[in-house]
Amino acid sequence: MKKKLLFAFAGLAIAPFFKAQNVSVFNDVPFYSMYHYLGEGQTMPPEAYSQIPAGAIRLHAYEQDIISRKLTDTEIASIGSSVKMNIVLTAACDNYDRLAGVNLVLVPKGSTTYTFDQADIKRIEVGRFITPFMNKNATIKQVPYSYQVDNISNILHDSNLAAVYDFWIEFRADGYSAAANTQVAGCADRTDVFRGNLEFVTSGTANPTQNFLLPLSYRQNLNNYNATDVPGETTRLVTFTLDQAVPNAFLHLITSNHGSNSGGEEYVKRIHNVYLDDQLVSQYMPGGKNCEDYRQYNTQGNGIYGSTAKTLRGWISWNNWCPGDVIPNREVNLGNLSAGAHTIKIDVPDAVFAAQQGYFPISMYIQNQKNGDVICAAPYDFKIASQVSTKVDLEWKESGSSNQWQTLWGRRNVFVASGQETYRDIENEPKDSRSDLNLNWFYETYVKSKCADDKSSVWYGPLYTSQIKLGTDEVNTKKSSVYPNPVKDFINISSTAKVNKVSVYNVDGKILLEDYSTKINLSKLQSGVYLVKIDFTDGKSETQKIIKQ
Repeated sequence: MKKKLLFAFAGLAIAPFFKAQNVSVFNDVPFYSMYHYLGEGQTMPPEAYSQIPAGAIRLHAYEQDIISRKLTDTEIASIGSSVKMNIVLTAACDNYDRLAGVNLVLVPKGSTTYTFDQADIKRIEVGRFITPFMNKNATIKQVPYSYQVDNISNILHDSNLAAVYDFWIEFRADGYSAAANTQVAGCADRTDVFRGNLEFVTSGTANPTQNFLLPLSYRQNLNNYNATDVPGETTRLVTFTLDQAVPNAFLHLITSNHGSNSGGEEYVKRIHNVYLDDQLVSQYMPGGKNCEDYRQYNTQGNGIYGSTAKTLRGWISWNNWCPGDVIPNREVNLGNLSAGAHTIKIDVPDAVFAAQQGYFPISMYIQNQKNGDVICAAPYDFKIASQVSTKVDLEWKESGSSNQWQTLWGRRNVFVASGQETYRDIENEPKDSRSDLNLNWFYETYVKSKCADDKSSVWYGPLYTSQIKLGTDEVNTKKSSVYPNPVKDFINISSTAKVNKVSVYNVDGKILLEDYSTKINLSKLQSGVYLVKIDFTDGKSETQKIIKQ
């Protein structure tokens, strides 16, 4: 997909100075079923238009309900360098997790309305979030969302853009009322799905600086079966041409994984790669959060939360987002872009899309401004460097400047609270090593960065080890023999190589004793089957099974 240059460097901004204040964009506005006009025989009720601000419009079409209004000159003048966007969604008659979000739209100056796909408007997504499973009759009826979006200040105060466009804010919620009509008391025959508030909390002095803006994509679906730029692969290619160099460029990227069928992309964590001109510039994996913090908002029965709390690994081993949470506004530092043609590639090589269901809606634009959100970046390129016997070595790369990390180790697919998880604090080098792992277990591991002010990144992972076994698979010919076997008290080790250490384990992998001789007293052990691990001075090892009488 090719993009011609939409905006080059625009004019200097005016620089008002003012105290912190709120700009209320929408207050208690109603949203309606996104399938309202698909043969359901329904029409929009009068309050769909009477309960939105004067001059606002409603863009209601297939799979979307959007309320939009123009920011006034006074509101724009009051917006400073720091901009926090706060949203509150109130439950009505949608009881599933859905997509919602906020867009900034550049509309030809003086227009009193526009259509969603109008050719001469420019749209960027400034925030996307997931609604929770909400029951309007529950005690908690509202869920808050918040974003730092300082970068929109430069757009709103851009004098060249303001000469051509008005700035409109779109508030979007993709709800559907059919299930709630029968599952939620008081929702029969209703098509209203949410009510919402949207405000900007702003302070500081608007920065008079040259602004570059290039919209690239708005919620354009990506998958590997009917929405891809490379057949059979999950790849999006966007090529654009710059008339002049752009210093200090950032790619603003919003993606979320959808596909709730068995094995769907909502539930399987995949590595996402971002390339600029075939050079990898970012790698991330969705999720990595403990969703228990959002359980309070999920008041309608659902298959995500269940009736009991999950452990941290019980969440981060599979979830790509938490119902009731924001989708991250990701920023990728592109550096200084030269004039000429460039290509952005988004690639998810391991995506499956079971039964050809699911998609990744991708929004992205380039600007020479950051959003001001202070985050602790997650590590990447997490891998098992080596696994030999009970020893596993991990390594990763740091995205930011942290030199402190934490790893999490646990038994794969076992998510009990006690005895199954180990946290390890790491400093200076991005690597971890353990040699005390339990025999026969498969481990899953995660890593996160620890930054200043007690901030931490999301967890990156999981990595899965092979089954932990004693000895090495490379040893084809035994160097030693253990006798007598079965044994009542002492065993003897006869070996063609020099023995360094002998360890005895039960069949669950628990070490029972260690000895540095070749005659081992087992008289205190109960009758049963045991494993004897023999370590040689050449660094190799092997394991023998014995029976204790």
